[in-house]
Amino acid sequence: MGNILNRVPEKNQTSLMGFIDEDYVEDTPFGWDDMPEFDQPEKGQFHLMRVRFDCEADLREFAEKIEQTNITTKTKAIWYPAREKKEPTVLKWIEE
Repeated sequence: MGNILNRVPEKNQTSLMGFIDEDYVEDTPFGWDDMPEFDQPEKGQFHLMRVRFDCEADLREFAEKIEQTNITTKTKAIWYPAREKKEPTVLKWIEE
């Protein structure tokens, strides 16, 4: 039937079901049928807690004690001990 992305619905068509052909719905996009399932276990934190400060001086004192002096009033979360920043990676699949 052709690629669904190149099809244009009829003028008075209100339902997408008439627009999508049945063969397209049964197949996964990009020919991924019969591919093995991808499973990546989550690596979460052990414990999460909030720490509240009465003033910025208390925040500075805390930051120095845990040796993370880059903490500011805009910091939303930190890891303890501090983790190294990793270079962002962008992986793309390119098919010729």
